[in-house]
Amino acid sequence: MTFQHGALLLTGVWLAIVAARYRRSTIVLVGGLIVIGLFTAGGLARGAVTPAELGLRAKSSWLPTIAFAVAWLGLMLAYSPVADRIASQLIAKPPTLKTFRVIQQSKTKLVAGIAVAWALGGVLEELVFRGIVLKSIAATLIAWLVGPIAAGAAVVVAAIGAGIIHLYQGNRAALIITQLSVLFGALFVLSGYNLWAVILCHGLYDTVAFIRFAMGKSKYSDLSGVTELRGAHDE
Repeated sequence: MTFQHGALLLTGVWLAIVAARYRRSTIVLVGGLIVIGLFTAGGLARGAVTPAELGLRAKSSWLPTIAFAVAWLGLMLAYSPVADRIASQLIAKPPTLKTFRVIQQSKTKLVAGIAVAWALGGVLEELVFRGIVLKSIAATLIAWLVGPIAAGAAVVVAAIGAGIIHLYQGNRAALIITQLSVLFGALFVLSGYNLWAVILCHGLYDTVAFIRFAMGKSKYSDLSGVTELRGAHDE
């Protein structure tokens, strides 16, 4: 079994466990990301996969990557209210995001929360859903479909996977995050499968969202009543 097939199988089993029973288990959610990250690190160490195959090519110049990530960030911030509006029309129950109350308590906890979001969301989530899932599925489908259609299908499948691991925030939040993950996938494809660009964009997006939430600027900042924070992808 190749590294890609093994990693894809491991991810599929993890997502099935999350969706079927453990969507609110922090140990399963975070543990799954870490296990797949360690599996990937082992693959890199023994030469079963290369950084380039995951989208982590060495850059002769970081400026184009940073520029692309920042420009795409603007697009995602503009689309975020649209994603929320669509999800709100389809799902009445607001997100359940009391988990994020802690980042409202102090600047230190906000900074710590942003650091965790970069590690788990920006790095590990993108490694799993774009570097592994999207790339592996696109490479498999290219044998039967033309390039753009194969890439588009892979983008959607990876986005659904990302939505599944956010089901603990509620169905509305998962739908919002799935939409935003489609945009992350599109960035990955349009940047030439450049995972660095997506990592930067995701991390910056979460940073903006966390700061807005902590400052009470988010639609879901008020956790005292029924309405709750959108979460990691309003964040």
